[in-house]
Amino acid sequence: MTVTSRTIVRTGIAQFFGGTNYDDTFRCYRGGPLLSSGLSTVRAYQPKREPDTDYVMGLTPGRGMGAMMILEMPRTRDHLLTTPGLPAGIHGGQRHLVYPVKCHVFHMAHMPYAEDAEQDVDNLDQAIHELIYSDPTLGGICYQAGIDSAGIDSVIDPSSKWNEITVTHFQVGFNAEVQIVI
Repeated sequence: MTVTSRTIVRTGIAQFFGGTNYDDTFRCYRGGPLLSSGLSTVRAYQPKREPDTDYVMGLTPGRGMGAMMILEMPRTRDHLLTTPGLPAGIHGGQRHLVYPVKCHVFHMAHMPYAEDAEQDVDNLDQAIHELIYSDPTLGGICYQAGIDSAGIDSVIDPSSKWNEITVTHFQVGFNAEVQIVI
């Protein structure tokens, strides 16, 4: 049987966006391919604490803004596919697993204008889409992501201001599909 699990898929997706540099102390990935677009940190799971450094670690000094991502996989759709002549689910065939993924991105900017922060959010959202489309296997962890009829779906929440800091949350959703031999 081909081995995969929610944990393997979630970790692979976190590494795809966050790079393979794992910070054992803070349990996150840093230095990924979207660092130049402002994504500093990717977490496979929701943390108990989120230090402010998660938004800016590794970014160019003076950039004034950055983001962190937390993955959510709220469901699993598991379909049994069989090969002709083999009893379903006993010895042979395949399983098709679909993991709806939500990438929650939290953006923080200490800039004179909120418009600059919102433009940075737009650019990061576009960079995430482009990265997925550049490798729909997400580094080989699935056979396709964002390619089904649902595509890639982004929802950007309105920004809010707090003590001259502009904060924005947005989520990028897609289905990561895996097929395994049983």
